[in-house]
Amino acid sequence: MGKKKSAALIVLVTVVLLGLLFICFAPTFQAKTPYDYRSLLGSVELSTDLGGGYSTVYYPEGVISQSEYDLIESLYTAAENNGDTSGLENPADYTRHKGVYLSEDLYEDGALKESFVDSFNAAFRTLQRRFADKGYADYTVATQDDYTIFVQIPYGDETPGDLFNTFAYGGSLYLTSETITSVKGLESWTDADIKGFSVASAGDSGYAVALKFTKEGRERFKEMTASMVEAEQTTLYLYVGTNQVLSVSGISSEQDTSTLYISGSFTERADAQTAASVLDSALDEENAFSLVLQYSQVNTFEPSAGTHTALAITIAIGVLFVAVLVAALVLYKGMGLAHAYAFLTYILAFVLCISLIGGMVVDLAGVLAIVLASAVMTAFNRFAYRNIRDEFYKGKTLTAAIKSGYRRSLALTIDVHVILAAASLIVMLIATGSAHFAAAIFLAGILLSAACTLGVTRFYLYMFMAQPKNKIAFCNFRREEADEDEE
Repeated sequence: MGKKKSAALIVLVTVVLLGLLFICFAPTFQAKTPYDYRSLLGSVELSTDLGGGYSTVYYPEGVISQSEYDLIESLYTAAENNGDTSGLENPADYTRHKGVYLSEDLYEDGALKESFVDSFNAAFRTLQRRFADKGYADYTVATQDDYTIFVQIPYGDETPGDLFNTFAYGGSLYLTSETITSVKGLESWTDADIKGFSVASAGDSGYAVALKFTKEGRERFKEMTASMVEAEQTTLYLYVGTNQVLSVSGISSEQDTSTLYISGSFTERADAQTAASVLDSALDEENAFSLVLQYSQVNTFEPSAGTHTALAITIAIGVLFVAVLVAALVLYKGMGLAHAYAFLTYILAFVLCISLIGGMVVDLAGVLAIVLASAVMTAFNRFAYRNIRDEFYKGKTLTAAIKSGYRRSLALTIDVHVILAAASLIVMLIATGSAHFAAAIFLAGILLSAACTLGVTRFYLYMFMAQPKNKIAFCNFRREEADEDEE
C-alpha cells in the first residue's frame, strides 16, 4: 500500500470512527428541532435490573383494592348520615380477603363460585402467555392476594397503559364484517382455522400482523369474503371478545390466501407484537376467559440493581477498554495502534448491533457477555501479534513475519470462534429470558470479533505500516544485529 493511499485511508477511517463515536456515545441534548438528540447507547433497551420499568395490578370485576373500599365506605357513610344511600355501593356487600375485598356476588353458599376461580386461573395463564410472547428479558406476572394479578415489565418505547389495557382483553377470537357489542350467536375462530399470528415487516409502512390460515380456515375465509363482497361490505374486524383489536379495510374481492397481512399503523415492532400476542392467545379456547379485568394505575420503579448502576457500569467498562488500548500501544506501538483502531471499530459495531437489532436487551448477564466477547477479540489480536513477534525473531523479514504470524493464528482463531458462536446460538435458541438475551449479545460479539480479528485488524496494520520509514521500530521490534528498514 502506497503512502498517499495509506494517508488518505487513515484520514477517512479516522473521520468515520469519530462520527460513529458521536452517534453512539454523545450525551442526550436538546437540538434546535422538535426532537431531542439521543445517542445509540442511550437507546439500548435495558432490563429491569439496569433500567427499571412499569408495574400494575389487574383487578377482576368484583375485586377491589383497600383504597377503593375505603372510598366506597366513606361515601356510603356520608350518604347514610344524610339519609339517602340510593345508587351507592354498600361496603357491607364486600368481604375482606387478604389485602383486597371481594364482592358478595362472587360467592355462592359461602364459598367462591367455581366459575369465577376457573375464569381467574384462565386469565392468569393467558396473561402469562401474552407477556412471555413479548420477549422481555425479565418480567413478572404473578398472583397477588390470590385474586389479583401483579405485572412488572421493563421500560420500552410502547405506551404501558395501552399495553396493559390490550392485554386485559378476554374472550375468544372473532372475525366479522360488522362491529359488535355482543358475541352471542357468533361463531369464534380457533386453532382449527388459524395456525397463529406473527409479526412481519411491511417495508416503509412499518410492521404488519401476519395471520396464517389452516386449510379449513382458508376455505372459511374465502367464503366469508365472498359473502362480504356480495353484501358490499369492505371492512373486516378482528375481535377478542367484544374488544376490537384490528381491522382490514378495502376488501373488494373474494380472498383466497393462506396468509393475511394486516399492516394497520404499526410503526413500532412492539405494537404489532402486542396485537399478534393477544390474537394468538385467543385461539386457545381452553384459556379464553370471560372475566373483565381492569388494571390499576401504571407505576414506575427504579432499577433493581440501583438507580445509577447502568451509568457506573458504562463508565467502568469504558475505563477498562481505554486501559486495554493503552497497554496495547505500550507493548506493540504501531501494531497496538492497529489494534486500537480495530477494537474501536469492534465496539462501535457492537453498539450498533445492540441498539438497532430488534430483540437485543441488556441486563447484568448481557453486560458480562459484552465484556467476555470483547476479551475474546483482544486475546486473539494479542495471540496473532505474539505469533508475528515470534516469527520475526526467528529471522524472517517483518512482512514475512506478519504473513506467517497470521497464518499460524488462523486455525485456532477460527476454531474457537466457531465453537463459541455455535454454543451461544444453541443457548439462544433453547433458553428464554436473561439467558436468551445474553447468548444473543455474546453471539453478535463473537461474530464481530471473528471479523475484526481475521480481517479488520490486519487491514489497519497494513494501512499504518505504509507510513513509517523504520517499520521495525514502529512495531516495537529490535534486531540484535542492526536496525533495518523494510518497505
